[in-house]
Amino acid sequence: MATGRANSVEVISDRGRIIGLWESGMPTRVFALTTGVSQRSVQRWIKRFEEEGLLHTKPRSGRPRVTTPVNDARILDAIEHQPLTSTVHHTLSFPVILAPPDDGSTRQIFNVISRPLKKI
Repeated sequence: MATGRANSVEVISDRGRIIGLWESGMPTRVFALTTGVSQRSVQRWIKRFEEEGLLHTKPRSGRPRVTTPVNDARILDAIEHQPLTSTVHHTLSFPVILAPPDDGSTRQIFNVISRPLKKI
């Protein structure tokens, strides 16, 4: 199952409420207004529910994560303790977690570092 905001408890409960209102016979326009979701989204979720019985978002294609959240925390901790050390040096200090430097692991560390910055 996919993760993230699209499959959060709040979003899934909203979708369940949409399906419940639809099953009770209420017009889509009315419960689109009551739930604050566009009528097109309501219609899309009803169609998906009719065809597949799903309330969750389907997994999307894409490259799987290279590091785990635990590894990300270790990398960030190392960088906080040695902020002036280069990314390449940090890459070499995590050989078990990451592939060799020529396999793009410097980029992996950069991605881990920049993730928290994007949230700001």
